[in-house]
Amino acid sequence: MSAPDPPRLRGVQKRDLEAIAELEATAFGAVSLTRSSLEVIYDPCGPLWLLAEDDEGIWGHSVNARDADPHVGWILGMAVHPERQGRGWGRYLLNATVNRLQDAHIDVVRLLVKSSNKVAYRLYEDVGFIDTGARAQHLGGEDRMVMSLLLPLDATRGRHDSAVPQILAEPDPFEAASDQNRYS
Repeated sequence: MSAPDPPRLRGVQKRDLEAIAELEATAFGAVSLTRSSLEVIYDPCGPLWLLAEDDEGIWGHSVNARDADPHVGWILGMAVHPERQGRGWGRYLLNATVNRLQDAHIDVVRLLVKSSNKVAYRLYEDVGFIDTGARAQHLGGEDRMVMSLLLPLDATRGRHDSAVPQILAEPDPFEAASDQNRYS
């Protein structure tokens, strides 16, 4: 039996926000990112977002943002629909997200995870995230662990995971960004 095909990855367009909101509601219920909250953060952050899809539709997403410190990025929401879980889509999407943030000159990626979500915690840990010991109250008042991943600064060390393909056709908004101010 062969492994299932990985998802196709692509950037998010405004027309995808409803599908993301629906997937968020399926994955996170009352503490999900709503369509209106996605609208608010799409314009400044949308180029950092990713979708995972196949011929049947959109089954996963990552919603990401740049911190006030421009070299720090946050994975605000990442989900794979229950019908596509257990196929490696979460790891695939996470690695692609880390690469997308690295391409945007982000050096540290952070995220929040419930301590009770052992599956997500192990995935993040396997990819290289560490529990920073910090805790943050999230929507609904439940504490979340802050996990961080320090990315290589030396371009010769390569991308986070070379097994992740390029994202499908879309202009790279960060391509024109100059590296000369990156470490100033």
